[in-house]
Amino acid sequence: MNWENIYNILDKYTQYKHYQLLFEKFNLPKKVSRDEMLKVLHTAVVQETLLEPELPRGALEEWLSLHQIDGNNYTFVYNLQEDYDRSSLAELYMNREEKIDLKLWDINPANDSEDLDTVMPELDDIKLIGVHRNDEKGTYTLSFVAPCVVTGSGVDGATRVYKKLFFTHCVCIDGSKDIKVIFNPTSNLLNVNGTKKGKNHDWTPIANMFFSKVKEYIGNVYIYAPNWIPRALYQFAEDVSYHHNDEITAASFNAEEKIKEFSGKLLSEANIDPDQEPALLTRLIQDIQLSYEAQLLEIHGANEEDNKFRVFKQRSDGFTHVISVESTQEGLLGSGAQAAKRSRQDGSIELLGITYKASDRMYKFLVEQGTEAYLIRGTNTFIEEEVVDIVIGKLNEYREQIQSLPHSGKGGADGTSRSEAD
Repeated sequence: MNWENIYNILDKYTQYKHYQLLFEKFNLPKKVSRDEMLKVLHTAVVQETLLEPELPRGALEEWLSLHQIDGNNYTFVYNLQEDYDRSSLAELYMNREEKIDLKLWDINPANDSEDLDTVMPELDDIKLIGVHRNDEKGTYTLSFVAPCVVTGSGVDGATRVYKKLFFTHCVCIDGSKDIKVIFNPTSNLLNVNGTKKGKNHDWTPIANMFFSKVKEYIGNVYIYAPNWIPRALYQFAEDVSYHHNDEITAASFNAEEKIKEFSGKLLSEANIDPDQEPALLTRLIQDIQLSYEAQLLEIHGANEEDNKFRVFKQRSDGFTHVISVESTQEGLLGSGAQAAKRSRQDGSIELLGITYKASDRMYKFLVEQGTEAYLIRGTNTFIEEEVVDIVIGKLNEYREQIQSLPHSGKGGADGTSRSEAD
């Protein structure tokens, strides 16, 4: 192992929380700084205790190539039309020492030179640096590193470009046709291995590049466009923001006929025939019903069930409706939920802000539809992969419900699919 390169790579790319997760797993003594944690890590690997090191070299090697899978990452989830030969992954894992392109510690991350051809010359393409198997989760993870170019300031303050490492992890799941592509959205990025972001800072082209790389190992596959996501996000928002107050439900139900009669009368008084304008009548009934429930909520309040999910933001119909609240502790409940519900009535949800409450902290995500995959992204906070998997599991429940409906198709609400993500 080249410890000088390891020190430099961890200094540039590794957060304190990354160390914490490893130290907790192997019961290593935690320190207050990253530098001190790195010293403990080094000692635990090289110093033998009772003929064995505290941290086996193999465990460190796996962590080095895999630890960036946790963090403030973007997770693109692709859904395959057909399954693939899983034996190719098992074979890749069994022969991983021969199959990987290089060890991470073979890279000297020093990037002071403005001649980018001389910076990390061994990193001239996407390189496979690790293949991992987690029997408990039932996953194979392919870890890659690629060259990326970013802008920054030189020692003289002038703007210049730098070559950096770009870590990506592609996760294949036993019994699932989902494949995850996970990476950290590097700031001031110009390109990753020559591939640029799309319009409006869209990272899809970069995610597709790594998805195409995975196909070199599992064979050519075809994907479904995530057309089901808007309906899933709509149902998600409806479920988690529902008031669960039986008193309000009963009062609203009992008022339905009166509201219908009242709505028809209002239109008639405005010289509008309700029978000739059924869509207008329906919208008016819905608006009055929602307003009535909102007033009941102000008086009776919502009964919060033991639901760890909340919604704090939503976007529908492009940029027509954006409902957001600052407090992510409560999410969209009460009157905020009613305002959000109104904005959902006439359009699908393209983006949904979700919070997930674990035992010790609150996590925030944004989930949005893409062309080839849907995207789950954190909001400037460290998020473990296993927490993102909980959100994916919830979305998969809605996908199964939607695709079980007649005429839904497998690709989504309209059954549209795409051939490849290249």
